[in-house]
Amino acid sequence: MKKQTLSYEEAMARLEELVRKIESNDTGIDQLAALVKEAQQLAAFCREKLYATDEEIKKILENGEKN
Repeated sequence: MKKQTLSYEEAMARLEELVRKIESNDTGIDQLAALVKEAQQLAAFCREKLYATDEEIKKILENGEKN
């Protein structure tokens, strides 16, 4: 599943799964860097989604106050 097709909820679920794997100490050292990189990308994706949603809500509320 590509990052662009993920919903916020799916991205958060995957991020939580990655954190569990990283914290479990069952992850081999060879996989650790890849998991951390994916987690970092998902965190950035979620942050961008939250920011965009916040901006959209602010615009909607501002337009509602003008009417």
